Amino acid sequence: MNQRILDFHAHCNSSESTLLRKFAETYEAGNAIAVLSGGLRYGAHDYETNEKVITVCREYSGLFVPMARIDLWDTPPDPAQVHYYAELGAKGFKFIYPYHEYDHDIYMPLYAEIEKIGLPVLFHTGNFRPSEADIVWQRPVLKNMNPLNLDRIARSFQKLQIVMAHLGTSVWRHEASELLKMHENIYADLAGSGSWQGLSAEELAVCFRPYIHPFDPEYRNFRKLIFGSDAYVSYPAVMPAARQHYEMMLSKLGLPQGIRDGIMGETAASWLGIAL
Repeated sequence: MNQRILDFHAHCNSSESTLLRKFAETYEAGNAIAVLSGGLRYGAHDYETNEKVITVCREYSGLFVPMARIDLWDTPPDPAQVHYYAELGAKGFKFIYPYHEYDHDIYMPLYAEIEKIGLPVLFHTGNFRPSEADIVWQRPVLKNMNPLNLDRIARSFQKLQIVMAHLGTSVWRHEASELLKMHENIYADLAGSGSWQGLSAEELAVCFRPYIHPFDPEYRNFRKLIFGSDAYVSYPAVMPAARQHYEMMLSKLGLPQGIRDGIMGETAASWLGIAL
C-alpha cells in the first residue's frame, strides 16, 4: 500500500451521512487523513459549525482531524475561543474572508494565544470568487488576504506554524514564495484549482529557487511545502486528483523521498501529533 498521507486542507461543507461515508471511503482507499475545517461566513455561504466538524471527526477518528475556523470580523475576537476549541479537540485554526487585513491590530492577541498552545494555522491567500456578500459588506477582500499580511504575524509569533493556503494563487504566487523563503515558520500548500492545476513543476522550481545559489542540495525551500487538496465532503474526488498532481510535480523535480514524505504529510503530522 502507498505511504499514508495527510491532507492539511479539506472542507466540511456537509454532515449528511451518505456524503460523509463517501468522503471517508475516498480517504481510506487513498490511505489518507483529512484535516477538516468548517465554520461560518465564507463570503456568502456557511459550512458546518466548528462543533459539528469536531463531532464528525470523532465519528471518523483515524481518518479525519478537526481544524476550527475563527471568524476575523469587525470586533476583536476573543482569545478564549482558542482554548475552547482546542479542549474540544481542534488541532489547528483556519482563517479566511476577514473584515480587516490579517495583520490588523485587533487580531494579533488571538494569534498570540494560538502560539502559546502550539497549534498550526491555515490562512487563505489569493483569489476568492465574488458573491452577493461583497455587495453587503463592501470589503477589500483580496487585499485583506494578501500573503504579505502574514509577514507581521510571522515576525511577531516566530513559534507559530503558518500555512499559506494556495501559495497566493496566481495573484500573489511570487510574493507568497518570497515569504516562504524568508520566514522559518511560514509554509504553503498548493490546494485547489487556483494553484495545483495551474502550476507546473518548472514554475514551482523557479518560485522556490534559493536567493543566492541556483542549486540547493538540501532542498531547503521545498521542505516548506505541505500537501493540501481543497477537497470538500460533497466533492471528495478533488483529493486523489490533487495527490496525483503533487506526486507528478515532485517526481519531475527529482526530490528525494525524504523531502516528498515531508510534503505529503510528515511535516504537518508532526504539528498535529499524528503518526502516519
